[in-house]
Amino acid sequence: MKRLILFLICVMSSAAFALAQDSFRFTYLELRKHDRSEKNYRTQQMAVDFDGKTSFYYSEVSFKRDSLDVLAFDRSGNIKDQDAYGERTRLPGTATNDKSVIDFSEATFLQIYNPIAFFEGSMPLELPQWELTGEEEEQSGYLCKIAKGKFLGRDWKIWFTEEVPVNVGPWFLWGSPGLIVLAEDAEGFFQFRLLGVEKIKESRLKDDLSYLQVIKSRKRALFSMSSMQEMETLHSKYLRNVDFFNKIHGITGGYRLDRNGNVVPEPKFRPYEPLIPDEYWNKK
Repeated sequence: MKRLILFLICVMSSAAFALAQDSFRFTYLELRKHDRSEKNYRTQQMAVDFDGKTSFYYSEVSFKRDSLDVLAFDRSGNIKDQDAYGERTRLPGTATNDKSVIDFSEATFLQIYNPIAFFEGSMPLELPQWELTGEEEEQSGYLCKIAKGKFLGRDWKIWFTEEVPVNVGPWFLWGSPGLIVLAEDAEGFFQFRLLGVEKIKESRLKDDLSYLQVIKSRKRALFSMSSMQEMETLHSKYLRNVDFFNKIHGITGGYRLDRNGNVVPEPKFRPYEPLIPDEYWNKK
């Protein structure tokens, strides 16, 4: 196998990203499991806006919902615009608020989780060491080369096409000499499939960060850290540990009511598998 020598530290200031003078939006289907026992994947439609300097991975539905939140509610959470509120209620309620940003000019990863609480963390950019397998396959209508590599604690297999000469993909996956069309981890927890490609006038990242400043000011539970490790560890605990989640939000009692009004005890822990596994941070 031939190792892809992709020292993109110099690229962050100029060269290879000059190929992306246009801005693009890549649509992906994200599939994930939170537990090995799950038979079916949980799915989300996501987008990547790439302008040559940043790669912004997010849900378009979530972006629209955040935009409408700013218009619909005041700082106290009261409705101030009925039209915006009505439009917001018609959007699907299950879209994720997770956002991932690669800033090549600053050489950083930025991860934002915005469920009921708010989490934000960053870390220095890491370079995947992809190795070509020598195989080629067609995926999503593109002729793709296949590469494998260990990145942020997981073994990944990617299919990339040089027909779209940008070295980005979904989430934090990057560094291949062409758009990542398909990616999957070796354990079968995650998969990303390209759905579409379009040119756009500009990335939504700037607007999204502006909206987030307003939304963050309204959150009662806010965790904003400089360390990705600290943030990811706390976020995983928040999603897994029911007592910790309830404490953060002032929820008392360890039960819920079913449709018939019967008391159903809450489990102490919920399954959750992060894209960056716990073991990665334990070795730091």
